[in-house]
Amino acid sequence: MSRVSKAGAHRGTFANDDAPGRDYGLLSLIGEVAAVTGLPQVAAGGIMGPRQLRAVLAAGAVAAQCGTAFLRCPESGAHPSYKAALADPRYTATTLTRAFSGRPARGLVNRFIRDHADAPAAYPEINNATRPLRAAAAGRGDTERMSLFAGQGYRSAAEQPAGEIIERLCAEPS
Repeated sequence: MSRVSKAGAHRGTFANDDAPGRDYGLLSLIGEVAAVTGLPQVAAGGIMGPRQLRAVLAAGAVAAQCGTAFLRCPESGAHPSYKAALADPRYTATTLTRAFSGRPARGLVNRFIRDHADAPAAYPEINNATRPLRAAAAGRGDTERMSLFAGQGYRSAAEQPAGEIIERLCAEPS
């Protein structure tokens, strides 16, 4: 199964290896999937604004799912420290990591990810081993040890109500 390269959090894949050729840009993936099925597609991964939304719909998706775009909204269940980290200038990049769960996931580069760059492909063992560490870090608001999953466009995540984010996503070009 292929996975969208810009998307945050865990990869939509059954494979848990680093074999080349599995990461796609979202628009390319929509075309690849359309070539083998007539089923409706819901695009997900890297959709942060109206341009990306229009692009995936024009490419053939019937709908879009946005994740990172909604992380900072008041309705989000994300930890307050996690929400703040998305706008914190200390966090300048995302990366793919297995550090928190043993499965590939994209998140903000923090100390935990840097300290465990060599985490093995061992889900659920890594996930079970890190669960108490992640919970303790969240309890302290320690963003250097929390899993801060986010897509590459995380800087565009707005601290606005979900309804306003949807209005912005659906806005016509000016």
